[in-house]
Amino acid sequence: MNEVKERLLAFGAGCMSDTELLALVIGGSSGAPAESTARTLLEQIGTPRGLASRRATELARVPGMNPTRAHRLLAAIELGARAQVAVDAGQPLMTAADVAARCHRLKSETVEQFVAISVNARNRVLGEWVVARGWESGVNLTPRQVFTLLSKESVSRVILVHNHPSGDPTPSPEDVRFTQRLLEAARTLDIKVLDHVIVASGGFASIREQARGDVEFG
Repeated sequence: MNEVKERLLAFGAGCMSDTELLALVIGGSSGAPAESTARTLLEQIGTPRGLASRRATELARVPGMNPTRAHRLLAAIELGARAQVAVDAGQPLMTAADVAARCHRLKSETVEQFVAISVNARNRVLGEWVVARGWESGVNLTPRQVFTLLSKESVSRVILVHNHPSGDPTPSPEDVRFTQRLLEAARTLDIKVLDHVIVASGGFASIREQARGDVEFG
């Protein structure tokens, strides 16, 4: 492990292998050595990208891992993802196309993610959060979970976004029903939902535009 740290100091993180980086993240333990455990993880999962779609309980079952290491790893993955997200105001998000362009990273995600983007009165971004991650065909989420976060962050205007790993951005009946539930909850909290945009490799869709008559955004 000391050799790995020396390589980091000498050459920087960009020159290190996947195994070395993973070993540094999961760190020391009274159990298996970090480098050995890192190799086992990559052998079982294949690539670092695959780690993001695994749950903590699943990672903890890999030989050499434990709940602490699993939580540390998932926290590092989330921090890395957030480091790539621009939170400056930038250009205002005036259309669904603007939202899709900002969230283009979601097009290649292998699991469904639900994102909330807070904007000001001019539709400039104030904050962005990944509210939940699920699996390839869905995510377990309730309006209460969404608005607990938004209320905590004092959000008054929000754009909701989620991806379809299938590649087809067409809103499903469940997408439309869940959006209606979200809008009902938002009204009681005086939070304005501007749109719910679906992003996929095959394009994007605005539920506000495509579900007119079924969903009332106000």
